[in-house]
Amino acid sequence: DLYIALLAVKGYVEMYEGKLNKKTVNYNNFRQSTHAIMLLFTMATIAFYVAIWPAFGWQSVPIMTILGYGILLQFALLVPTYVQNIVGFVLMTFFLQQYA
Repeated sequence: DLYIALLAVKGYVEMYEGKLNKKTVNYNNFRQSTHAIMLLFTMATIAFYVAIWPAFGWQSVPIMTILGYGILLQFALLVPTYVQNIVGFVLMTFFLQQYA
């Protein structure tokens, strides 16, 4: 649920305000949204650690590092934001159907 909220804020800022209302998306224009995204991302990361800790123990730390820096950061840097939003929506819909 935290990641869905994160995608909702991200989609609102980038797609609605940035594309439809033609606002420049930067920290000065969206300070509160940026802080909300950082808080939601931190909470989602902690929830993921709590979820995988019983199965993997201390191996959770390298797993999260590899996932964060090896996959998510590269995806965020190399893929345009509209593709990120579509992929995020599709993956979250899939995971909600599988695990809800």
